[in-house]
Amino acid sequence: MVLAVNIAEPAGQVKEYLVKHKLTFSALLDNDSRVSDLYRVRGTPSRFLIDREGRLIAGSIGPRDWASAAARNLISYLLGLAKKPPRG
Repeated sequence: MVLAVNIAEPAGQVKEYLVKHKLTFSALLDNDSRVSDLYRVRGTPSRFLIDREGRLIAGSIGPRDWASAAARNLISYLLGLAKKPPRG
């Protein structure tokens, strides 16, 4: 599951962004910073991979090219779809 968490913009602006970019995942509005505090967000954009039990298994801060081969390989490995960890 992919879930965006927005910490700054109002609901209308978030919805407009999702529609404009044809994003199909949900967005949570973290107006009271509960989610940001829980995961100790230190910068944006931040990404977290959380397992089915709610445990943090990976994270990164800053822009990333999630369409790159390296990113796809990492996600495949973390999902158990690839047997070898990605290089680099």
